[in-house]
Amino acid sequence: MTRIQQEEVRVADAAVARALRQDHGFLGHFLSPRSPSEVAPALGMAPNLVHHHARKLADLGLLFEARREGGRVYYQLAAREFRVPSDLLPPGDSEGNGTADLRELSQGFLRAYGRSWSRMHAGEEDIFGFGDAERPARPAPMPSGPPAEPCPTHLDALTLRLSPERYARLVRAMTALLDEAAAEGLREGGSPCTVALLAFQGVPGEGEAGVFQGLSRRTNSFLGAPEQSDPQVG
Repeated sequence: MTRIQQEEVRVADAAVARALRQDHGFLGHFLSPRSPSEVAPALGMAPNLVHHHARKLADLGLLFEARREGGRVYYQLAAREFRVPSDLLPPGDSEGNGTADLRELSQGFLRAYGRSWSRMHAGEEDIFGFGDAERPARPAPMPSGPPAEPCPTHLDALTLRLSPERYARLVRAMTALLDEAAAEGLREGGSPCTVALLAFQGVPGEGEAGVFQGLSRRTNSFLGAPEQSDPQVG
């Protein structure tokens, strides 16, 4: 019987959930039927290693053989969406709910930051701004020159006091921007990049949220000067 890709699969096995977290980048290359030799260059792996890893993920039910053609095996994602119960991998697990996500984000950001830093223009500064209700902290200005890479690293962190209602509105508004970008889809010729939204109660580096009184903003960006065509300019 010919298998087809499902819209949704509910995961009930911890090993499968761990594989989803560990190999989501690898799995993303098989949204449509692809052979290991086709995706090997993008993964930087030998085709036989890609085939071996795809076979393991197929044994777990995350991929399946879509077809065989000319001596090649074409694998495809078993579903467009996998749902993992939150208690299957609790935060205490090494690949637990949220733990692996934050570790991957921090490691990825640090690698990208180091790359951007190595290409940074001379004379740029880190700026830590402070303010209050009358004189809010200003974000640091963007570097004056053009960016040195297609998607340079950017950090903009704001710490302040918010009511729960205002916090929810602010986070939802920022999430809506990510939803808008996701709806645009992939762009031909674009560079892979990750845009992440982190929002949490508390102050970075401090254990007690209640001691914070003012407002602080930290901007550390390698974006370069905004282009005149940028709709945010003007």
